Amino acid sequence: MPKYTANAYLSHQGKIVKPGTEVELTAKQADFLGDKVTAVKKPAAKTAAKADEKEEEQKETK
Repeated sequence: MPKYTANAYLSHQGKIVKPGTEVELTAKQADFLGDKVTAVKKPAAKTAAKADEKEEEQKETK
């Protein structure tokens, strides 16, 4: 399931979720909550790999 960040206090699965906490919701649940949650964006794997390559290149040139 996708992860979302709570923007307000929520009740989820019988527990209180504080603002700023990540919670797993279905798209339907998130749509119902509207602006009370924000989707957590995953970093692109390609970007992380490129950053690692740049670090390796810098180490080799030193």
